[in-house]
Amino acid sequence: MLTDIEGNGIVMQEYLKIQKQKIEIDKWNEGCRRNTDPGQEYIIEWIEANAGWFREAWEGSLCKACRKILICGIELRNQCDIYRPREEK
Repeated sequence: MLTDIEGNGIVMQEYLKIQKQKIEIDKWNEGCRRNTDPGQEYIIEWIEANAGWFREAWEGSLCKACRKILICGIELRNQCDIYRPREEK
C-alpha cells in the first residue's frame, strides 16, 4: 500500500511520476548501450522486473515526504542531506 501522507492522492501521483522518470532514464541508458531505441517492450519488461523493488524502495525512502521530490526523487534515498519535509497543512 502506498503511504499517502496528504490523504488526497498526491503521493500516488508523485509515485507514478517518479517511477515514470526512472523508467525513462533506464530506457535511455539501455538505448545508448544497444545503440538503438529499445521500444515499448522495454517498458513492459522494466515494469515486470522492477516494479516490486521500486515500490519497496519508495516506501522506505524519505523522498515521498520531501518537498524536493521532483529534483532527486528517483534516487529513493533513506538518508539524505537535502531532505526537506513538506509543510503541514
